[in-house]
Amino acid sequence: MSTYVISDLHGCLHEFRSMLDLIRFSDYDELYIDGDVCDRGRYPIELLRFIMAHKNMHLIFGNHDVWLATYAEDLIKGKRNPSHLRLLGADFINWVHYNGGLTTMDQFMDCEYSVCYDILEYLEHREFYKELQVGTQKFLIVHAGLGERWRLGLPVCEYTPSELIWPHIGINDNPYSDVIMIVGHMPTFLYGKQYENRIVHGKNLLHIDCGCVFGRSLGCVRLDDMEEFYIPSTYPYLQ
Repeated sequence: MSTYVISDLHGCLHEFRSMLDLIRFSDYDELYIDGDVCDRGRYPIELLRFIMAHKNMHLIFGNHDVWLATYAEDLIKGKRNPSHLRLLGADFINWVHYNGGLTTMDQFMDCEYSVCYDILEYLEHREFYKELQVGTQKFLIVHAGLGERWRLGLPVCEYTPSELIWPHIGINDNPYSDVIMIVGHMPTFLYGKQYENRIVHGKNLLHIDCGCVFGRSLGCVRLDDMEEFYIPSTYPYLQ
């Protein structure tokens, strides 16, 4: 049995399936998805439903998943009464029109009501971080890091959900000397051209969002031996 971590799938279903083939993922393995299954890419809801169907795949909240969780009930109401969506505020507009949520919204609203409620229930039970140990090594899986208060070294349970899904942290922003923190959220190419298409290694900190939906690659790490795996993106290369 092996334990894997991947992040920021953003609807990249085909690359995800290719990654599962590459790592030979089986029913005896565990996969933690470090946020942002939804938005931007082509198949966010189909991808989410695929993950939901596998008990050994565990979604940890990213900011884009929280957007869907926040508005899922409103979208169900909008299926019955489209005018309901016009009552929603600036954050909804920001998600749908400026952060890639339109495809997620459309695909969600195309689902049967029973499927919509299954997704809503599933998202209501997601976590904002996961602490685990593989062998003798401790890990903290959290979508965006610990925010501006990271130097305080607080227990992760004392950080707010917003601090765990929104910050853009530095390469070495991990206060825990005995825990490897694994984050996504910020595509690694934004740290510099030299980090394009690969996982970035900081001080006890792995940045694993390799920018698949932006035309780079999908990265995955196996925690048992820290081996890294990559699948090239089929999406256009965006600057």
